[in-house]
This record gives sequence, structure tokens and C-alpha cells, in this order.
Amino acid sequence: MSFSSPPSNALGANGPLESDVMPVLNHAAQQADGLLQRGADALRDNRNLFQDRAERTQEQVNTYVRDEPLKSLLMAAAAGAVLMGVFGLMLRGRSNHSH
Repeated sequence: MSFSSPPSNALGANGPLESDVMPVLNHAAQQADGLLQRGADALRDNRNLFQDRAERTQEQVNTYVRDEPLKSLLMAAAAGAVLMGVFGLMLRGRSNHSH
């Protein structure tokens, strides 16, 4: 047995290893394509569902604001005050940590 001779054709083109591996790789690629397609379909379906829900919610909000303008204004002012309070606490906590 000579070590200087080239290795068998196991890794060469059309060798036994290639003929065993290629079908497995092709099958894996087909499965990956199928998974990507199903994922894209699911994202598209969910996007449409969320868009429909957002449109319905906006219609409900518009109706409520039209029917109850004073309550809507008071709720918006209260939400704004809460947000300003939260931001104020965050900024104050931040400035205390920097000292």
C-alpha cells in the first residue's frame, strides 16, 4: 500500500459519497423551501388579520370619539398626564444614577 497514491474516488465527482449525499441535500433543500413558503404564508395571513383588527379598532375609536367627545378628551388628557409622569420618573431616576 502506497501513501503517495491519490485517495479513492469517494470525494471526487460522481463518487460514492456524492451519490449518497446529493439526494439527502436535495431533500433537505426542498424541506427548507417548504418551510420558508409556509412561514411566508403565515406572516401574510397574520398581517392581514392584524390589519383587519386595527381597522375595526380605529372605526370603533372614531365612533366613540364622535359620540363622546368630552369623555374622549378627558381620557386623552389623563393618558398624557400618566405618560408625562412616567417619563418624569424615568428622567429623574436617570439623573440620580449619573451622580
